[in-house]
Amino acid sequence: MDEMIYNEIPLLNQPYLIAGFEGWPNAAEVSSFSLQHLVETLKAKRFASIPMDNFYQISSNRPAAIIKDGRLMELNFPGNHFYYSKDPLGKDLILFSGIEPHLRWDIFTDLFLDLAQRFGVPQIITLGGTYDYIPHTHPTVVSAVYNREDLRKDILEAGLNLTEYAGPISIHTFLLEAAGKRGLKAVSLWGHAPRYLQARNIRVACGVLKKLSGLMKMELDLSRLESAGDYFDQQVSDLVNQDPKLQEMISKLEGAYKSSGRPIPFGKREESKEDKVVYIQAFLKRQEDEEKRES
Repeated sequence: MDEMIYNEIPLLNQPYLIAGFEGWPNAAEVSSFSLQHLVETLKAKRFASIPMDNFYQISSNRPAAIIKDGRLMELNFPGNHFYYSKDPLGKDLILFSGIEPHLRWDIFTDLFLDLAQRFGVPQIITLGGTYDYIPHTHPTVVSAVYNREDLRKDILEAGLNLTEYAGPISIHTFLLEAAGKRGLKAVSLWGHAPRYLQARNIRVACGVLKKLSGLMKMELDLSRLESAGDYFDQQVSDLVNQDPKLQEMISKLEGAYKSSGRPIPFGKREESKEDKVVYIQAFLKRQEDEEKRES
């Protein structure tokens, strides 16, 4: 039988539930990294988990091993974990960090929402990332999807764009629909990352968390993330300056963005043979190795 695994039953005061998922809705690692940052900075404590066995294909989410000098030292399994953070002067939070399920979305969603109702959650907010035709030189775009009309005003006041999309959905949208049927408010925030930068995008993750802070009317400490985002921007600039074709492509994107005032809607443009995808991880790793050699 599927059931939630509880390590503790914390006493929480109407906590918001913030969720992030690895997998398809995790472009530029915006979703998973944002949740990781919140768990670490808020020193949140794990208290519950959703079992993995009946929702995932192990060949798609394999356990990770640490092997030293031929000896197996550690074996780690992926997981779906809930954490809590109590703030006597602010809002209590429940944070969920997990993986988008491959199977049985209805059962998974029931377990997720059962926990939300058990702790009197007034609102669920999921954080996601999507690749888009947007230049990295412009302010971060964060769009929102909501499941009840009475959320629209708060979303607009927080400076969020309203999502325009038609196509395959993620677990985020499935959760919003199921939450609405239970009378629960739910919002999904999406950070739009430049599609030509295939890497963890700290700048976009920071932009999503800033909008989350405004939507919840809760101060979040993002100073460390902002500094890391500045460093990331500098590394990207160094990379772009080395590639004239990439500079030309970004210049075209900037022109399209300036004329429209928004990124080209996802799925509205066919890919061109001239489009360039930069797998920036290798570049950043090379710079890191060079810095270590120089020190």
